[in-house]
Amino acid sequence: MKAFIRNSFTEFGLAVGAVVAILTSTVVSLWTWVENPGGIFRGEAGTNWQFVFETAWSWLIPTFMHTVVAVSIVHLLWISSAWLTSKLTNKAD
Repeated sequence: MKAFIRNSFTEFGLAVGAVVAILTSTVVSLWTWVENPGGIFRGEAGTNWQFVFETAWSWLIPTFMHTVVAVSIVHLLWISSAWLTSKLTNKAD
């Protein structure tokens, strides 16, 4: 597992991005449904699922894309700095 995380920064970024995006879109969708701004999410006729799903989707995709890029870059820099430190101090890989 350690070698996978160390060597696969893109897959690590995708996994973290998926988890963060799903959690964020779920929390925001539930929050807006409970808050119900302007009465567009629910009313006397029940829940307007179209707005709930559009809200979830509008948070899921951008959050996923931004998180994948950010986590992959940070992970790559972290692994690169660890590799450089080991080379400078003559430690074995």
